[in-house]
Amino acid sequence: MRSTADASPLNAFECSFTGCNASYQRKEHLRRHQLKHSQHQAFPCSNCDREFARSDTLRRHVWQHHKIKEPSVRARQACQGCRATKARCQGGLPCTECSRRSIKCVFKDQNEENEPNEEACAPPGPELLSEKRDHYIQLFFDNCHSRWPFIHKGTFDVRHETPLLVQSMVVLGLWTSGEETARKAAVDIHNNLDAAIRQQKDKWDASEAEEACSDCHWPIPTYQAILLHIIFSILHTNGGSLDMDLRFTAPSSKFKMLLSLVRSCQRLGMFYYPNMLSRYRGVNVSEFIWVSIEEIKRFNLALFKVCGKLTATGAGEGGEGIDAGSLFPAEELQFPMPTNCFLWHAVTEDQWTSNVEGILVDLDDWSQDTWISNSAGLLNFLFGC
Repeated sequence: MRSTADASPLNAFECSFTGCNASYQRKEHLRRHQLKHSQHQAFPCSNCDREFARSDTLRRHVWQHHKIKEPSVRARQACQGCRATKARCQGGLPCTECSRRSIKCVFKDQNEENEPNEEACAPPGPELLSEKRDHYIQLFFDNCHSRWPFIHKGTFDVRHETPLLVQSMVVLGLWTSGEETARKAAVDIHNNLDAAIRQQKDKWDASEAEEACSDCHWPIPTYQAILLHIIFSILHTNGGSLDMDLRFTAPSSKFKMLLSLVRSCQRLGMFYYPNMLSRYRGVNVSEFIWVSIEEIKRFNLALFKVCGKLTATGAGEGGEGIDAGSLFPAEELQFPMPTNCFLWHAVTEDQWTSNVEGILVDLDDWSQDTWISNSAGLLNFLFGC
C-alpha cells in the first residue's frame, strides 16, 4: 500500500487493501472501488471472456463492443438475502430482489463456509462431462421444448442455472436420445433427483407454510425442475409420447409431489396476474420483465396441462384413482395468454432484434378481460376436468 506522501493531492482517498494502488478524489468513489475487494463479485460478459466488477461497466462494455443495449447478467455470487430465499440474484448493490423487498443487500465472503441453498438441492448423480451435459441440454431443447416450452432458451445459461433444473433437463435429453446407455443414466439421475426433491421438501414446499403469501419468493427454477421431473416420471412409467395427448396414470408418490407443487403455487399466488406484475416494479429492463413473466405464464399452463391429463393410482381414501385436474381447475388461470411466440423462441441476436418491438409490459394493466380464466368452461371440457 502506498503512503500518504506518495499520493497525489488531487487523489486524497487511497485504497487500504494490500497490493492495490488505487486512489480517488471522492470518498464515495473509493468506497465503490473497495466493494471489489470485499465482496468478490464479478459480472461476466456472455459474449466474450471479460469480467467486470460493476454491472454498469458491463452494460457500457456490451453496448460499445457488442452493440447490445442490455446484457443478460447474473452475479456469480448471490447476496445473503437471495441466498436465504433461494432467489436468482441479478447482482448489483443493492440487487433487484433486495430493492424490491426493501431490505439490506449484503454479500458474503466466498472464503466463508457455504450455506445450504437452492443450488445445493441436487445431490451428485452419474457424472457427465460438460460437453456431454451441454449435448443433452441441447437434445432437451430440440425434442422437448416445443411440447413443454416453459424455459426461455434464449436466456438459459447452463453455467448459472441451479443444478436441480439442469439435471432435470439432462434427464429428458438423455431419454430422448434413444440410446440404451443414455436412458439407463437418465433413470439413475432421475432417482437421485427424486431423493433430493423429497429431502429438500421443506425448502420449496409452500403448501403448508404458515407465512407463505404472494409477497414471498417464487422459486421458479426449482418448480420448473420439479415439473420436468414429474413429466419424465409419467413418460417413463407409461411409455407414452412427449405430447401426452391421452390420459396417463402416476403412482401415488408422484401424485403427492404434484399436489404439493400445485398447492405451493396457489399459496404463493402464482396464478394471479397482478401478483406477477407486482414482482417487477422498479425493474427498468423491459426485456427482463417480459421474459420473466412469460416463464411464469408458460410454467402455469404446463402445470395445468399435466394436471388435466393425469390420474393418480391408489391416491384416494379407498385406493381408487384421482384425477389431478380437480386440483387445478381452469378458473385459477387468472392471467392473459403468453405473447410473441417468435420472440420466445428467438435465440440469436438477429432473431431477438427483429421481434423485440412492442414487448413493453404495462405493470399497471391487469388486462382482466383477456384472462384465460374467462374461457374456463371450454378448457375444463377439453381437459376433462
